[in-house]
Amino acid sequence: MAETNFEVELDDEPSIPTGDQLDIQEPILSKNELYAWYLYAFACEVYAVVSLTSFIPLILEQFSFEKGVLNTDHTIPCNNSTAFSISEEVRCVVNVFGIWVDTASYSLYTYAFSVVLQAITAISIGATADHGAMRKTLLLSFAFAGSVSAMLFLFVTPSLFLLAGVFTIVGNVCFGASFVCFNGFLPVLVRNHQDVRKISSQIRSYIAKKNYTPSDEGNHNLEEDHNNFEEASLLATHNQQSLDPELSKLSEDLEKEKDRISTHISTRGFASGYFGGIILLIVCLIISFLLNSTVFSLQIGVFLSGAWWFLFSLLVIKWLRPRPGPPLYLDNGRKVGWFDYIIFAWTRLWRTVRHAKKLEMSFRFLVAWFFISDGYTTITSVALLFAKTTLHVPDTGLIIIALIVPVVGLIGAILFPKIQKQFDLTTKQTIILLNIMLLCIPIYGCLGFVLPVGGLRSAHELYFLAAWFGFAIGAIQSYCRTLFGELVPRGRETEFFALYAVTDKGSSWLGPTMVAIITDTTHEIRYGFAILLILLLLPIPILLSVDVIKGKADAAKSSENED
Repeated sequence: MAETNFEVELDDEPSIPTGDQLDIQEPILSKNELYAWYLYAFACEVYAVVSLTSFIPLILEQFSFEKGVLNTDHTIPCNNSTAFSISEEVRCVVNVFGIWVDTASYSLYTYAFSVVLQAITAISIGATADHGAMRKTLLLSFAFAGSVSAMLFLFVTPSLFLLAGVFTIVGNVCFGASFVCFNGFLPVLVRNHQDVRKISSQIRSYIAKKNYTPSDEGNHNLEEDHNNFEEASLLATHNQQSLDPELSKLSEDLEKEKDRISTHISTRGFASGYFGGIILLIVCLIISFLLNSTVFSLQIGVFLSGAWWFLFSLLVIKWLRPRPGPPLYLDNGRKVGWFDYIIFAWTRLWRTVRHAKKLEMSFRFLVAWFFISDGYTTITSVALLFAKTTLHVPDTGLIIIALIVPVVGLIGAILFPKIQKQFDLTTKQTIILLNIMLLCIPIYGCLGFVLPVGGLRSAHELYFLAAWFGFAIGAIQSYCRTLFGELVPRGRETEFFALYAVTDKGSSWLGPTMVAIITDTTHEIRYGFAILLILLLLPIPILLSVDVIKGKADAAKSSENED
């Protein structure tokens, strides 16, 4: 792969070639638009880094603890300081709608329920966001709703621990839905980058000059249809490469340039998000010291993350172009309403799944992503709860651990493209390497069952594992998004990134739920590392079976044959 550490030269208002040079249907990417995309990552990722993965699980556990009772006697309050001297096996449970739940499991169940709703929401908006200006409209609508739910955390008390769970669910659903739309912009921005458009224009001219058709089924006029010439070049190369090495070389240059720019933009997006999270975590650490590490200091952190998300999203309104798709009409020609959009999205999903064989590599990657995302999400949940309930790490120490992850994650996101280039790794090979790095964490946790020392028996080990986890997590998220963006049919970006979100957050109920059940049954959260070990082993053989070149060609053909 070409060097990814480069400065993208974009004009604030780039000049648009005209006439025979380009037949433009979409504006070229400008600096302001690219910075607006980065800015939204800077806005919303703070909520994920500070609240969803760090503070909210601890708040939910503490609130439920203060309302909980001992599992051995459902009348003794957990906040009785002498209660836990009875036995090391004594655990705290809380009544949730008539069911006794371990307080360490309450946040896991809440998160699991929220991601199920998040999956339903993502599907309901996925295909519709590719029509009209819905992608930007939905992104901002969910951003403002989610940020307000985060700010309301400041006013919740332990007696309202169930309301805290509701705010968690609303915030997570809105964050995930807005991120679907955010990711849907990535392939659009990449293909409209001026360096990509320059090579694409050369390919279009060459194909038109040679009078190649993009496929047997297609009948596009390449001089008039700018939106399809990249796909045409890939398919024409597939059909003509043995006869026309020059066309093959041009198409290979285009794919390398798209991969280079996509990796660069995606990595910068995650880096900007982590940078925002680091800033706010430092502020929260100071607040925690000033307030003696009370749970209220964590509530202030969640409030600040919501305010941050809200305020910086306001700036996105002006600079991020809507990049509208075609308007959506029903068969009778009338425009559709909101309910029609939802029905259309689910119908489109069913049709896509029925024809999954035509995009086999895209769906194989989604299966692998299912396990990768569930694995690293569960690591985050299990590690913090394990630190609090088993190793008894104070809240200040937990904030430091939460701070280590994005700091090292930022470093990993920046350095891994250099590591990839140094060892000449493909994007797929890099993802496999990162997954193996994540796999080391549950292996180490499981060693605690057999080794007298080590194996996560002391708090200081967590600091090292947090750095290890952070170095891998920032990079693997970026590379997975980059690779999937290359396997997405044009014009259906948000629809497919909705599937990506379903297999990401939507799949994340599996790990937390299994760990919660094991914890409720055994009252030992360490068994959760065995679940993590399985989750992170499964994607490796699946990734090895993904043929990226075939996946790109299938996506191109799917775009061209879309009716």
